[in-house]
Amino acid sequence: MNPGDYIAEVHRFLQLHPHIAGYQLAMDSRGESFLYLSGTVQFLPGTTLDFKEFVEFHGDRVERYKYAYNDRERDRVILRYDNAPDPRAKHFSTYPAHKHEGETLAPSPPVDLPFVIAELLRSLPDCP
Repeated sequence: MNPGDYIAEVHRFLQLHPHIAGYQLAMDSRGESFLYLSGTVQFLPGTTLDFKEFVEFHGDRVERYKYAYNDRERDRVILRYDNAPDPRAKHFSTYPAHKHEGETLAPSPPVDLPFVIAELLRSLPDCP
């Protein structure tokens, strides 16, 4: 996989679900091995997922060095996954990966965009 293949895969994934009202992507490819991808995904009935990933490609494997996925309703963050080295998460076995739900901080394995979107879609009413 290379940055172009990865971006095409993200586009296909985001176009599949009727509860995704729209999305925007911004990308900065750094050669054939590195990509900085950021964007927003708007869900029906009205939350927005802001995300960013800094990834490296190793054949078929994708390594996410940095990521953050923030689901919000207007300015209120509902859910956030990231792998920033938060000192409050140092005791988690998944450190630096963790999850914020409101004021609660919890361990989380490293995640990717499809995982986060699937979780968010499951929380929407009338969504499989």
